[in-house]
Amino acid sequence: MEDSEQNWEQKEAVRLYAFGAAYTAGKLKSHQMLLEKAILLMHSIKTGDLEKRDRAQNIVAYLQSSLDIQYEEAQSLFIIYGYLWDALEASTPESLELAEELLREIRDLVMEVHRRQPRPIKKKKR
Repeated sequence: MEDSEQNWEQKEAVRLYAFGAAYTAGKLKSHQMLLEKAILLMHSIKTGDLEKRDRAQNIVAYLQSSLDIQYEEAQSLFIIYGYLWDALEASTPESLELAEELLREIRDLVMEVHRRQPRPIKKKKR
């Protein structure tokens, strides 16, 4: 098998695994995965890749639209996501640094909430 074919197969396997993980993840885990993707896109955005900026803005807009704004915390997060979208649009070095920092803080918060969620007790099979 050629290196390029093997490399393609490895990338395809990783892509399929990521798709499966995202498809079966709960709401918090999905939110975390999208935040991770936006954080990863920040490096390309900082080097001027506007296509990546658009993808990051789409993620932020999706996250913002998925909030249940009947809750005060979600309303605050809605405002923060709006600010993040604007910071990505401006794409100044300062706004991008702040956007990346906010994305990381929100990701860490989501991870902490996910860790603190009670887990169902698995029944032992007899």
